Amino acid sequence: MADSSDDDRIFATAAMAEIFLSQNLLEQARRVVDELDATDSRNPRIPELRRRIDEVAQRSGHDTVALEPIGRDSISLELCEGALRVYWELTEKGLELARHTARYSGGPIVRLFTAAVGPRGVRTGIRDHEMDKLCARRDFFGMPRPATHVAAVGFLANTGEFVPMAQSEVLKVSECD
Repeated sequence: MADSSDDDRIFATAAMAEIFLSQNLLEQARRVVDELDATDSRNPRIPELRRRIDEVAQRSGHDTVALEPIGRDSISLELCEGALRVYWELTEKGLELARHTARYSGGPIVRLFTAAVGPRGVRTGIRDHEMDKLCARRDFFGMPRPATHVAAVGFLANTGEFVPMAQSEVLKVSECD
């Protein structure tokens, strides 16, 4: 954000860094905090934001765990120690069919759908996460509450088309879960 125009700097606030952090968009949160530091280095929220970004980054780096495959395309969700835990498996046969449908461009992803109730009504969001393992578990931190979550695993084409291969059951998370 160092080369941002004056219009872009309106968004370089601690609140914007918090929003990016809550969505696990760590690089965007870092850029906002760097911009804040460049324009207002005495802002007392900067050290705390940097600490939280580093903490989430450290946890996120160890979240994907390879699992033993069971032989079918699947995905499931559960709440575990405050994180949204996603288990998935893609088979080679299913992945080849999805690649063919997407005309062999793109890659496999986990897609999280979220609907959260807020002061202005229901907010919905979609977050895509690239996969480095075809059968694994990953924890996602900082998900909104109360909210309803659904996950899908599939292939995202370079055109933006998502070819779903499996979808989870709906997981409702209350504020106190």
